[in-house]
Amino acid sequence: MLPIAYCLRAFCTQEAEPNSKKVFQDIRTSLNLWLRILSLDDSGDSLPTENIIPLLYNMIDLMSVKGCTELHHHIYQLIFRLFKWKNVKLEVCLAMLWECRRLSHALCLSPISDTFIRTLSENCGDKSTCINFWIDCLKDSKAKLIGFQQNFHDLHNNYLRASNKDEGPFQSDITTDDIKDAASELISSASLSGTSSFVAAYLYYDLCERLISFGKLSEALSYAKEAYRIRTLIFHQKFKYSAEKQFEKHNDAGKISKIRTFGIKNFQVYGWVATEFWPCGNFLWDVNCCYLSPWSVLQCYLESTLQVGILNDLIGNGLEAETSLSWGKAISCSQSLFPFSVAFSSALGNLYHKKQCLGLAEKELQNAKEILIANQRDFSCVKCKLKLEVTLDKQLGDISRKKIDRASQTDGFLHAESLFSTALGKVCCSAWKSCIRSHGEEIAEEIVIDRNGGEVLGHKLSKTKLNIKEPTGNRASRRGRRAIPTCLSKDKDLISEPTSRLTRSMRQSLKEQCQNLSNVPEVMSNNSNFCDRSDGTRGERVFLDTKNAVLGFCICYKEKCQQCLSEEATGSGSLNNLVSLKWELCHRKLASSILVSLGKCLADSGRVHLAHEALLHSISVLFKSNWSSHNQPSVSQLLEFIRKEVARDVFAVDRAVILYNLCWLNLRNYHCRESRSICCDLSHIPFTKLVSWLMLAFVLSREVPILFQKVSRLLASLYLLSSSSAEFSFEYDGNELSASHWVSFFHQASLGTHISYHFISSLSGKHKSRCLSNKECTEATCSSCMVPEDLDLPRLAPERTEDLVQFAREFFINLPSSTIICISLLGGALNQLLQELMHIRSPVCAWVLISRLNPESQPVATLLPVDSILEDMSDDSANLSSTKATQVESLKGPWLCPWGATVVDEVAPAFKSILEESYASSSTPREDTTESRCLWWKKRKKLDHRLGIFLRNLEASWLGPWRCLLLGEWSNYKLPDSVQKKLVNNLKSKCKMEVNEMLLKVILGGGTENLKGEACVAQLSLRNGCYVGRGGYLYEEDSCKTPTAASNISESRHELALKLIHDAAAKLGQQDEHENREPIILVLDPEVQMLPWENIPILRKQEVYRMPSVGCISAVLKKRSLQGEPARPHLDSFPLIDPLDSFYLLNPGGDLPETQDMFESWFRDQNFEGKAGSEPSATELTEALENHDLFLYFGHGSGAQYIPKREIEKLDNCSATFLMGCSSGSLWLKGSYIPEGIPLSYLLGGSPAIVATLWDVTDRDIDRFGKALLEAWLQERSDSSSEGGCSQCESLANELAAMNLKGNNTTKKSRKPSSRNKPAPSNVDDGSGKKIECNHKQRRKIGSFIAAARDACTLQHLIGAAPVCYGVPTGITRKKGIDSLLPSSSC
Repeated sequence: MLPIAYCLRAFCTQEAEPNSKKVFQDIRTSLNLWLRILSLDDSGDSLPTENIIPLLYNMIDLMSVKGCTELHHHIYQLIFRLFKWKNVKLEVCLAMLWECRRLSHALCLSPISDTFIRTLSENCGDKSTCINFWIDCLKDSKAKLIGFQQNFHDLHNNYLRASNKDEGPFQSDITTDDIKDAASELISSASLSGTSSFVAAYLYYDLCERLISFGKLSEALSYAKEAYRIRTLIFHQKFKYSAEKQFEKHNDAGKISKIRTFGIKNFQVYGWVATEFWPCGNFLWDVNCCYLSPWSVLQCYLESTLQVGILNDLIGNGLEAETSLSWGKAISCSQSLFPFSVAFSSALGNLYHKKQCLGLAEKELQNAKEILIANQRDFSCVKCKLKLEVTLDKQLGDISRKKIDRASQTDGFLHAESLFSTALGKVCCSAWKSCIRSHGEEIAEEIVIDRNGGEVLGHKLSKTKLNIKEPTGNRASRRGRRAIPTCLSKDKDLISEPTSRLTRSMRQSLKEQCQNLSNVPEVMSNNSNFCDRSDGTRGERVFLDTKNAVLGFCICYKEKCQQCLSEEATGSGSLNNLVSLKWELCHRKLASSILVSLGKCLADSGRVHLAHEALLHSISVLFKSNWSSHNQPSVSQLLEFIRKEVARDVFAVDRAVILYNLCWLNLRNYHCRESRSICCDLSHIPFTKLVSWLMLAFVLSREVPILFQKVSRLLASLYLLSSSSAEFSFEYDGNELSASHWVSFFHQASLGTHISYHFISSLSGKHKSRCLSNKECTEATCSSCMVPEDLDLPRLAPERTEDLVQFAREFFINLPSSTIICISLLGGALNQLLQELMHIRSPVCAWVLISRLNPESQPVATLLPVDSILEDMSDDSANLSSTKATQVESLKGPWLCPWGATVVDEVAPAFKSILEESYASSSTPREDTTESRCLWWKKRKKLDHRLGIFLRNLEASWLGPWRCLLLGEWSNYKLPDSVQKKLVNNLKSKCKMEVNEMLLKVILGGGTENLKGEACVAQLSLRNGCYVGRGGYLYEEDSCKTPTAASNISESRHELALKLIHDAAAKLGQQDEHENREPIILVLDPEVQMLPWENIPILRKQEVYRMPSVGCISAVLKKRSLQGEPARPHLDSFPLIDPLDSFYLLNPGGDLPETQDMFESWFRDQNFEGKAGSEPSATELTEALENHDLFLYFGHGSGAQYIPKREIEKLDNCSATFLMGCSSGSLWLKGSYIPEGIPLSYLLGGSPAIVATLWDVTDRDIDRFGKALLEAWLQERSDSSSEGGCSQCESLANELAAMNLKGNNTTKKSRKPSSRNKPAPSNVDDGSGKKIECNHKQRRKIGSFIAAARDACTLQHLIGAAPVCYGVPTGITRKKGIDSLLPSSSC
């Protein structure tokens, strides 16, 4: 009774006072008492085994979730002995412990701990360490066996097996389908709260970890969410609590940010464990059944929460990541679960770092370090603790490197390097020593540490090859440990309090580390330029020479490469070796990542040679863990390894990071090669090889958006340079793919990567949900649940570089018919790099990269230098009184900038100033007098004038003559084609000039104002469709330079060419330039999306849409295939809406009476459904969005306060939306994460188009815009024929049908209620099955009316420029049955 009482008191204490040390004391006392009893009575008949074993399960689960494993050996001994007395075979016991995963502890990399393996070996002999023994124990259960095999299956044969042949204990490949099948069987056979579902969740969780190691993050996230869903259901059945969402304000260097937090109260277990197990309780348990304790459920729930949070962070979904991680941290801290508290804080620190909140990130990470120091005694798993500490030190070093510009550069570099060195010291600690043996020898321990030696985390460091004082080494091996006796003296506790030997080093670990690393020698270069001016030692092996090890990051080697280690570990059939191999992979990844960060820090400080060494070492630790001093790898060997492609590579992302940084460092010093000695082979890598490395990095990082975007952007820039300069030229892959193809391909890949994957995962999930709702579909793994292959376009790269050319070809073939314009602004480090590579001496603020994509023609790509757009403050129009603005600001509070800080703020600061002042002056004056109203209008008109000037300056200084690239194609191709054909012939015959016809078509389309002087002729001569500007000069070869005065013949041809071009442009100018143009879709870099590009002068009358990525355009247009729409490849699959099928939400807040008066009666006259003056329910809005073609909102903000964005994103076929509220179309940028905004939620919900405002607007002016646009849509509807076809074409089709010439297409097809996804017809059948292009006026789409509606605003720029249209070109139709519901006057 007494040991049970102590045990139950420990559980009660954990629930009442989670932070109390009495929990551990009572558990230790309880174990001692049980061990005494068992040592006195070997029969065990007098013990209530049915109660003791579940209590031991609770005990080990509680200790595991709190990170304390020092008592696990004793608990395992007790469990084995009790099962033996109950005549339960050891194999059965092992299977039960594996089923509920009680063989390790929380957050441990290995599913089976060294402690358990040792305990099992003591009870079962050496056979228990063989894989075959474990397989025999688990073979009776498919789920258990597959769960075990997938944890160790992918550790060998070129890292991961590429063939189906297997010579180890694993007889076949474990595929994803095998795991899904096993999990589905478990879920279908039991309730979601049972043990079977618990095991199924583990299968999904482990599968997710497996996919993460391969870099397949999107697929991994889907399984992580499934595991989290199951575990959440079980968690809610075990625990009850109350939670409160909170927001904390944080000031980070003057930047105010809100941090999401949670308050957890009354966290309790349903039915206290004490009441179940106390002898008077009614707990009954079958010894042969698995038992789920609340602590194991809590552990799994938190592990899944962390997994989902980290994955969301990796794919760029910052909001979801922050919510998950903050929630997990709140529960962990409330229950004093130290490992989880540290892990969640570390992940949050990384998240805040990416959000550019460096102060907050540093605070979070320092808090995690303090938790580790305060709880070192209780956190007894050395490797897991080392892993957390190394990660924290590296993260703090990265933050310190980012903060260098805020402090002294020298101090900043030294501090960052000391943190990286501290992390390396811990990585080199002997605690990481491998268990794998080679011919009776232990793997060498020689790993260089910091110069002062000393202890790392209490584990003495072994001998190093540096000429430093050799610290005393700890040579004790795992074999030399004494096994804890199973039978001890009666007079002493069997489990004593932790001895000084166990905890002495732990108490001082981090303090000693800081002291040991505080004296890092100052080796700062006097010149922190890109180029390393120091003399380098020649020779390809210099990086491994310890004499050059200045900072102590060298690592010594001895014989075993990763492949050899993997083959030996798996071939041996030893469980010890497989567990050690898992840790070895983790160890190498940690070491490599630290060395890369250190290399970047050294490069920033100008020490290029040392940076090369660090990066080469980062390859070495992945390539070979141990080399003898006489068998060191050469640079060529390492570079051969890093560029090797392997199927299912566990180092894929690591290698992509190294490749990118190697290329970046080499390019930074590209022109310094001849000015200094060659320090190593990395100093003269050919340009072609750098591009090939980046291509491999592009493929390897395809599902890591932040890295993928960097690689893609750099590749686009390099391909542009290669097309424009002989110095960087090389042959392109794919004969039909020109430089402009590759530039535009990589450019679009760098835009909206996060959102593209979000779109495809959303479509996948919705398709699966629809399939599962089908009665015939019973399993989550049925083949019809898979997303159709043609919807996989948002995946922006193939899995192999050899497939990249074909992948790019298919990308251009599958482009939508509308012209797509991609725009990026390149600033910061990339701007400096481009200036260095192009030898530009005059400073360039930034570069604008523009790519024009159209399936009918070759892409065009330009890179133009950007001048700062500065306002002339001497002008009265630019002098708005800041004092008066501040007076109004107090009425509404401070303006929050949605985009934080971007390169736009550096090159165009006026825009941010205008919006801030507009916000401050948007409120009507307090005193409603004639004078105050006049003053208010005066300020508003001045701001409107300033914005107009800003937009004109933006077009002139950023785009210049290349503004024409942004225009759409001509709708009537006949005249432009005839004019262009004649012009091309004249230029070739009369001017002897080879012309890029595609560029000629674009330039002619821009009108005569773009045809000014030499630039025009030079542009037409460009090869490959690429252009690079150099501050007024063309970065072209001699054949493309403008004529000089030395050649009279050239001058005369030049003048003639200009005259011919002007004449052709004049003929085209006779047409209506904008009404006869096709729409364009802008794909904007998040750093420039806040600008109203639609309102620069050349686009003011152009039909323009916005989308976050090219992949999103394809996903939206192809979504109809998921909805059963028939495929029509010959037609543009643009959606259609009927504006009369509308639902309105008018003034739901009740404080816009004038808006309600203006629209309410008019909406009723149109017979619209809706609500005015009152708040709707979320359910009501959801149904409206699903069942109508158009949703109209007139109120404050975006309306998200009435329907959560998650509910919108769940929709499958959302209506087009019209959001007339302040900043309803604004996207909020949070560092490198996905922009956040309600338009993206509507797009994810299936909305074809969203008209919304980029900034705050005033109600009366935006009401005028809204009514003008709606009236134009309704007028277009009344002019159109039923079903949206061209009336002339339909008349012709009817005549053909009457003459029986239409063919066989006479069968009527049933129509769906909604027309939103019906393709807009543009062709007619000639009777033979062929389609004839319609030459009549094209049906206008909703975006074509926005330009005229802007003119209805009094402030045509300040208010009129705010509305934009997200989505794809969407036509207007008349649905059958709608007109019959209307009054006759409305038709």
